[in-house]
Amino acid sequence: MNGTDAGQTSILRWIAVLLLLSLFLTIPFPETIAQPAEKIQLASINEIQLAPGVLYHVSATESIEFDWFVYIPSTMPDSIPAHIWVTGLHGNYVTDDYSQIVTESEQKAMYRTRWAEEYGWILLVPVIPRPATDYVYTVAFPSQVLDGSRDDICNRPDMKLNAMLDALHQQLTNQGIDASEKVLINGFSAGAMFAQRYALLQPDRVLAVAVGQSGGALTLPAERYNGTPLEWPVGIANLESMTGDLFQDEQYRHVHQFVFIGEDDTTNTTLFQAGELWNTQDQIDFLNNTFGDSDPVRVHNQAQWLINCGYPVEFRMYPGIGHSMNRAMYEDVFEFFRSVTSRSDK
Repeated sequence: MNGTDAGQTSILRWIAVLLLLSLFLTIPFPETIAQPAEKIQLASINEIQLAPGVLYHVSATESIEFDWFVYIPSTMPDSIPAHIWVTGLHGNYVTDDYSQIVTESEQKAMYRTRWAEEYGWILLVPVIPRPATDYVYTVAFPSQVLDGSRDDICNRPDMKLNAMLDALHQQLTNQGIDASEKVLINGFSAGAMFAQRYALLQPDRVLAVAVGQSGGALTLPAERYNGTPLEWPVGIANLESMTGDLFQDEQYRHVHQFVFIGEDDTTNTTLFQAGELWNTQDQIDFLNNTFGDSDPVRVHNQAQWLINCGYPVEFRMYPGIGHSMNRAMYEDVFEFFRSVTSRSDK
């Protein structure tokens, strides 16, 4: 083989390696289950001393009407406050059998214990219902879970997460564990809708939020856009009348945000009709006409609008990716959180 042939062979090998690496980064990242050392069910979070390496399933109570999962890693730093990571949010099942949603959330919690250990984050996974009878898309924060029109457990899921955080902080304090008051929260698709809207509703509770696809649209921290009133869930024009609380814009401007979507994620939008989430067809038409008529274009343009308004937002589009989380997305979310926490810990 002469020098030219050897050089061409070497180039072809490198091309093959790069193609395989590209394929590896674009395939969906399966949520295979990693088993923690032990699983324990509790009637309340303060029932026992929480041990590291154990996944705790905390049952719903009168004061906290959702089940939830907690995991304390063995790798928490000694010299700085620990961070609580709210994750595993989903709307995967429409069912009156809450145990089915509990099982799905437990699997998501078990899968994420590996990352809780790797980064030293305390894991919290709420179990959010999506009932078939008297249906409501609880995890997406439609108006009816905020405006007092429901008196069941689906009402104000943000306040239920607040109650979980308060109870967990109290238990951690009792055990001598210092944890940051502001959480990391992330989600994809339905879980992203919860994470993004929780950060809007409770910005004083959130250090950083990472959201993927988010149902195809973000809720904007604005009452009007070029004269058009933005009512929930497009914006916050009627937030005070629904919840009794003013929007905390100053606090929201301190929430670090990472917004991302696959370039080919065009078939799982929530903007197909009014009723489930969007209150009117006018809301859907406004989003399509103002920000774009596909989810990737719309979410990109909304993220850019937030950046232009001075909010600390990072955006990333992933070429060749549809409605799924791949390895690169996971890694970018964790790097985003790691970067934010390293700055906040100084």
